[in-house]
Amino acid sequence: MSKSLLALGGKQRQRQMEGRIVIKMVCLALAFGSFSVKKGRVVAEAELTGAGHGDGDKRDAEALLSIKSAITVDPLQSLSTWTANTSSSLCSWNGIWCRKHTNRVVAIILPQLGLEGTISRSIGTLSLLQTLNLSVNSFTGRIPPQIGRLKELRVLDLNTNNLMGSIPTSLANCTHIQWIGLSHNNLTGSIPEDFGGLKNIQHLRLSYNGLGGSIPNSLGNCTSLLHLTLAYNFLTGGIPSEVGRLRKLQYFSLRSNRLKSQIPAALGNCSSLEILFLSGNSLIGNITPELGNLKQLLQLSLYGPGNLTGSIPAEIGNCSNLVWLDVGMNLIKGPLPITLAMLPLSTLSLVENLFEGELPEALFNMTQLTKLDIGANKFRGIIPPGVGKLTALNFLNFGTNRLTGSMPQEITNLTLLENLYLDTNNLTGPLPKDIERLQSLKILFLFSNNLSGSIPFRISELKNLTQLAIHSNKISGAIPENIGSLTSLEKLDASDNQLVGQIPQSMGNCKSITDLILSDNFLSGRVPATLVNCTALRRLKLSRNSLYGDIHIDFSSSIEILSAYSNNLSGTLPALLGNFTQLKLLDFSKNRFTGELSSHLANCQELRVLSLGSNEFEGHIPLWITNLTSLQVLDLSNNKFVGTIPSFLQGLQGFAHPESSKLIGVMANTLYEEIPVIIKGNQYILQYVLAANTILDLSNNDLSGEIPLSIGSLISMRLLNLSGNHLEGNIPASLGQISTLEQLDLSQNSLTGKIPEELSKLFLLAYLNVSFNSICGLIPRGAQFSTFSERSYLGNPECLCGYPLQSCKKSTSPTMAIPSKTVEKSMWTKVDEQVSVIGVGLGFGIGFGAVIWSIIGWERPRHVLLGSVI
Repeated sequence: MSKSLLALGGKQRQRQMEGRIVIKMVCLALAFGSFSVKKGRVVAEAELTGAGHGDGDKRDAEALLSIKSAITVDPLQSLSTWTANTSSSLCSWNGIWCRKHTNRVVAIILPQLGLEGTISRSIGTLSLLQTLNLSVNSFTGRIPPQIGRLKELRVLDLNTNNLMGSIPTSLANCTHIQWIGLSHNNLTGSIPEDFGGLKNIQHLRLSYNGLGGSIPNSLGNCTSLLHLTLAYNFLTGGIPSEVGRLRKLQYFSLRSNRLKSQIPAALGNCSSLEILFLSGNSLIGNITPELGNLKQLLQLSLYGPGNLTGSIPAEIGNCSNLVWLDVGMNLIKGPLPITLAMLPLSTLSLVENLFEGELPEALFNMTQLTKLDIGANKFRGIIPPGVGKLTALNFLNFGTNRLTGSMPQEITNLTLLENLYLDTNNLTGPLPKDIERLQSLKILFLFSNNLSGSIPFRISELKNLTQLAIHSNKISGAIPENIGSLTSLEKLDASDNQLVGQIPQSMGNCKSITDLILSDNFLSGRVPATLVNCTALRRLKLSRNSLYGDIHIDFSSSIEILSAYSNNLSGTLPALLGNFTQLKLLDFSKNRFTGELSSHLANCQELRVLSLGSNEFEGHIPLWITNLTSLQVLDLSNNKFVGTIPSFLQGLQGFAHPESSKLIGVMANTLYEEIPVIIKGNQYILQYVLAANTILDLSNNDLSGEIPLSIGSLISMRLLNLSGNHLEGNIPASLGQISTLEQLDLSQNSLTGKIPEELSKLFLLAYLNVSFNSICGLIPRGAQFSTFSERSYLGNPECLCGYPLQSCKKSTSPTMAIPSKTVEKSMWTKVDEQVSVIGVGLGFGIGFGAVIWSIIGWERPRHVLLGSVI
């Protein structure tokens, strides 16, 4: 690409045009889409003059002063010399160039000066103007149509401003124009059809706008075009076959539009093409074999999301200069053509297609490759030892395929490798014993395989490693004590393995770590106090291990997720929790914590999930808990709380107006992770749940008194469980206001009265349990109540009647005794914690179809743009 641009600059300099600017085209001009005052233009002294040449044309001076008056902000005082007093020497004004021996303005060059304002219509009176460069400023408003009067205009560069409105069709009157740069603005409308009359146009740059409509067929008449970029707009329709007339075209980008068509075979006629970017559209059909005619092609990007089908045509092997091939995220399938091995490719990206078969040995003869991305396909078989020959690689992605066998030892020859993705395959065996040879490695993803053995002790020598994901394997043994030598480590996920032993004290040396995830192992011992040194820690997950002891660690004040449920942790909640003002999730459920809830938790105003179920907490549910206005999940079940339910429940605004999650990455739409919850009398683990879900679970405590009427203010609650207490009084009719309620469990209490008729309005209610109370009267009728069985009403007096129980009689008295709470409570303890909620989902009909499964909260860079140019 650089070679072609320098050649283009040579052609420009060869043009001898009296009274005109000569611009040296350099690579930097492409990157910014504009000229630089110091580096982007070379003025031919024989043609132009600056200071001290003549008295200045009166009309030009008036026009320039009008242009200045429309500029409202000039932070560098760049136009301070533009005054009426100096109009006789306007050729000395900053940014103004005149024709030699005259005072007529031929160029205005004012890029990157922080100018704000509009472009004055007076620009149209500068009749000899050949160059207008106002790029990389903050001009607003429309492009004045009066520019179309500038018959001598050669260069119009307005890139990187805030211009709006449509492109004036009058620009087509500038028949000598060679450069139009309008990228990085807010332009709308369509590309003028009349642009097809610009026979001398060489550069047309309209990317990063809001342009719509179709690509004009008339652009095929612009046979002098060298650079055409219409990327990052909203263009629709197809790629016109008339583009095939552009035999001089070197750079062509339609990236990220809404085009939906086949790739025209006529593109194969653009014999000078070096860069072809059609990615980010909805292209259909096969990759046309005529692209093999593009012998000068250096980069070809057809990256989706698209619907390209068929296979990669063997003719692509004729593009003997091709160094970058990206056809990812399409529906291309079949084996790889052997002709690819004849190309000097440095980048091969085939990610997320339907390629299948074994990895061809010829692939590993492409020793110039620096990026090889074939992830998310259907490749099978082993990773050949030949992979060790690709010693220039810095990016390798074989993830999400069907590969088997072990990681070849030869992979450690790739000493320049920075990103290695082998996740989500069926790989077995241990990690390579010489893994420390990968000294450049920054990201290592091996998760979701069947890898075994231990974590190599010498993995600690990978000093550049920032992300290590080995979860969901069968890795055993202890975490190496020297793991703390990975001082660049930011994310470590070793969950869902068979690790034993203690969490190493040296973890405290990983001061940059943000995510430490060790759940679902057999780790024991105490949580190391050295974690206090991990000042960047945001997510700590230690759930489902055998950790014990108390937690009195002053974790990072930036921590957002602290999950350690299902361990043997004990003691009281530390007062230090009040320091975690960014905490969004706290889950210490299924441990052995005692005492009352620490009032310091009231400082955690960002808290959205508080799960402390299945411990030995006691005392009253504190009133301050209703001040946690962001709370959306409150689980205090299976403890020893006494007293009444706080009455001021309307303070729990998160249950009335749940916010969208602020978490990032895969978790962008989720609120919390790995929360045990009772669904229809059984306990399940919710892995990831949408942020709209709200749960209030106070079941199996010793709460008494009435259910507060204010519970009806929690109008967005979806699951309410108050079972297994000593609650009395009537069921509040205000529950009928919670239109989102999907599960309601009030069983095993001492409730009296009747079931309020208002509950029949709960059209989403999929589970109801009011069994073992003293409820009497007619069961409400309604669409949802017709779906509940007798199990919803067991253990109540015979005076509770209506469907599905017996018909109501005139005289029925409550005679049935309420069974012992202690006996019935066993129903709630027979749970299967290993059953994922994914297995029940919509089958339970409670609307938790919002439950989604994910593996980690980090995103893998599936597609890396190596040379994005506007």
